Amino acid sequence: MADEETKLHRIDEGSIYANAEYLANNPSWHVEESPWKADKIYEILRRNGLTPSRIAEVGCGAGEILVQLKARLPGTSFVGYEMSEQAFKLAATRERDGIHYVNGNLLEIDADFDALLCIDVFEHVDDYIGFIKALKSRAEYKVFHIPLDLSVQSVLRSDALIGIRSRVGHLHSFTKETALETIRYCGYDVIDYNFTALAIEPLGRGLRANLMKVPRVLLSKLSVDLAARILGGWSLMVLAK
Repeated sequence: MADEETKLHRIDEGSIYANAEYLANNPSWHVEESPWKADKIYEILRRNGLTPSRIAEVGCGAGEILVQLKARLPGTSFVGYEMSEQAFKLAATRERDGIHYVNGNLLEIDADFDALLCIDVFEHVDDYIGFIKALKSRAEYKVFHIPLDLSVQSVLRSDALIGIRSRVGHLHSFTKETALETIRYCGYDVIDYNFTALAIEPLGRGLRANLMKVPRVLLSKLSVDLAARILGGWSLMVLAK
């Protein structure tokens, strides 16, 4: 059964992560977002009094999140697992003392950690329920970051969700409620969560995103939950056990 489960979570040779399609659309593999994401991961760990000694990241991409976290958690050792050879080549250039990268499937490797990071990953996985369940035994604590692609705006715009799928490969779309329920359904206890606002924080997201900052900021002053539900542009950071 374990072998069958891990086979489900391998990259197909024709997928956008194995050929040049994803790299062509995202040549940096989102390295520019890594300091911001590392800050948010560090914040939720610190808020809950956690300083793990060994942290793994599944689907680490170019590996920069772990570099940024190492600066914030110097006593922690990190291992990043990445199945895409293209992304792994980028990650391998970042290897240093206390940070190691593996071109392979974490689910096929016999290793346990204090905490596991799954940052903007399971929305890309065909069998995302099976994938999340399979991760549970690999660490005591898990940190998930989940884009909240489903909003009133994305549903009303006929091209929005299809554009996200073709541009960054999101196969599944979530609201706050469905993201949390998915994690609970997979057998986890949700310890803490918070919204993250990549769309309104100054990361140079392009003209459309910059134009949407004003209504997003204004509505979020009333309610971040409501702003995420109506206008989109938020993700959810979740600490689970």
